[in-house]
Amino acid sequence: MNSTPSSLSQLQNNHIDLWSVSVEQFTDSKQEQANMLLTEQEQIKIASYKNNNAKKTALISRALCRLVLSQYIGCAPQAHQFIRNQHGKPSLANNPKKLTFNISHNDKLVVIAVCVNDQIGCDIESPERRVSIEPITRRYFSEQEHSMLMAKQGESQKQAFFKIWTLKEAFVKATGIGISLGLDSFYFILDQPQQASQDIKVAFNAHYPLDTDQAWHCYHDSLHSQALSLCRASDSKQKINYLEASHLFQ
Repeated sequence: MNSTPSSLSQLQNNHIDLWSVSVEQFTDSKQEQANMLLTEQEQIKIASYKNNNAKKTALISRALCRLVLSQYIGCAPQAHQFIRNQHGKPSLANNPKKLTFNISHNDKLVVIAVCVNDQIGCDIESPERRVSIEPITRRYFSEQEHSMLMAKQGESQKQAFFKIWTLKEAFVKATGIGISLGLDSFYFILDQPQQASQDIKVAFNAHYPLDTDQAWHCYHDSLHSQALSLCRASDSKQKINYLEASHLFQ
């Protein structure tokens, strides 16, 4: 992994910086440091969580977001102010450099994707998670995706499922609408083996509510054994810069 973030000009053109930090390696001292970066309101909200794992990942996510954004904006992590759209997606309140970001986490990893101007979404899931593929895809996925997955078996089916699942989550997060967009209103085409650096094509059904002429670049990869997907609304093919974030907490 790299340790140097992209410049703002690189981000504006076709770069995505993807920062990650391991939850398991996040010590108690780092948690104390992370808590000091948050607002009082954020601290109160996280302290109210009943589940300790949820409390830890929420703390890391919010602190990491502040630390990462400060790598591009010359202000202290504590100084960032955020607003949310009507669907709950956060963005910077004062943002002359037009940074956009998105966060995802599970109990293993926290990631934040950063770019400029364009909307971006990311999602990670554990491929070892136990899921009932047939009822989930029949209810939530498009007919095209459901049929494709039902034609597969075993490990091949499971890998394809997590690829589509994370791609769909990343896509709806990038739109800023979330799952109310309709997970069956669009679908991903996995007709050929793809490398992590190659685009995965997204197509739209008739009831897709947004502009179908908008260009999208979507990618899938494995990061620390977790299934990872990224989607960015952009005309340009993207270069993904993987960055380790643990040193930001030192």
